[in-house]
Amino acid sequence: MDKNTLISSFGKWVSPINIQKLSEQVKELKQDYYTKKLTTEAYIKLLLVAQLLEFKSLEEMS
Repeated sequence: MDKNTLISSFGKWVSPINIQKLSEQVKELKQDYYTKKLTTEAYIKLLLVAQLLEFKSLEEMS
C-alpha cells in the first residue's frame, strides 16, 4: 500500500456495509451479549477475508 493511500482495497470493499445499522441490529438482538473479542462486525470481516483468500474454513486461517 502506498503511503499516500488512506483506505486499503479491503477497506473499499467493505465500505458499502452499513456498520451503524449493523451495530443497531446487533444491540437490539443482543448478538454480542456474551462475546468479548470476536464481535459480529469482526466476524463478518473475518469471513470476507476468508472468502477472498479462498480458505476452506476459519480454522484453516489460524
